Amino acid sequence: MNLTAALLNNLLRPLQRCALRRLLLPLGLGALLAATGAAGASCTDTIGNAAQAAGRQGGALFRIDRDGRSAYVFSTIHVGRADFYPLDDRVLQALQQASCVALEIDPNNTQALAPWMARYGVYADGKSWQQELPAGLQKNLNALLEKYGMTPASVANLKPWLLATVLGISAYASQGYQPQFGVDTALANFAKSSNKRLIELETPEQQLALLGGLSAAEQIQFLQDSVDEIRDPLKAQRALQLLTLWRNGDIDGLAAMLAEMTGEQTFSSRFVQRALLDGRNPGLADRIDKLSNASPHAFVGIGMLHLVGPNSVLTLLQRRGYAVQRVY
Repeated sequence: MNLTAALLNNLLRPLQRCALRRLLLPLGLGALLAATGAAGASCTDTIGNAAQAAGRQGGALFRIDRDGRSAYVFSTIHVGRADFYPLDDRVLQALQQASCVALEIDPNNTQALAPWMARYGVYADGKSWQQELPAGLQKNLNALLEKYGMTPASVANLKPWLLATVLGISAYASQGYQPQFGVDTALANFAKSSNKRLIELETPEQQLALLGGLSAAEQIQFLQDSVDEIRDPLKAQRALQLLTLWRNGDIDGLAAMLAEMTGEQTFSSRFVQRALLDGRNPGLADRIDKLSNASPHAFVGIGMLHLVGPNSVLTLLQRRGYAVQRVY
């Protein structure tokens, strides 16, 4: 889902800098967790410099080829732990040989993100979700806020969709998965430290407008679905299982879980499939196509759920004549 310190403090004073660094990158993890990054620790120095950790390091890497041009596409995840790094040697080799690194958006581009966050994510007229939510939802929401160390007043100016995002990142953080260890951030930091060009496949406005453009009633339902998911032990476990599937590089398992998630008769499940995946995958595939033509050996990192399912980015690239090969 890296604002200036002043803006961040105005939005989420008690949360300090723990909640809004990257917005809406995952777009499909559990309750649509929008990964946000905290100041402090990062994976810049561990993405490739430490000794290779035992076991599989996570993600799935694909090589796409057409007309003598190739690129790599890597599945990312937007929260993580320090032991996710270093990445596998095959991923590191592709990165080191890459002409550029492409991500959905640059998680460190605070200037581009801030105005759209202010427009789509917070109330500008003194309103609060406390004036709009039904009593039952408020009761369950307040209990979750307390569980995660927040008060209703500390997030009163957040619109319901963003409040759902903050709850999602808090749920992952409570299990030890932190946004500062997200793969997108690690890749962006690698590009900077290696003096490689960093390309954005989308814009912050495009991503934020997806949820910020929902009607008030739709945002409330989105928040209700998110609260219900976090409170449901089985669904909460499923959200964590997504991390395990990413770690194992289990593409078939991810596809099965995506089908399960989007097959549920909830507003959020329909929204994931219609807007966050089917609505974005063609544009992502188009930009990857253009990038592979313009920049040979590009390295592309996009959210893992964009790479599975019948209308995945990889499937769309195959329809454009690309040969797709699993490398890792």
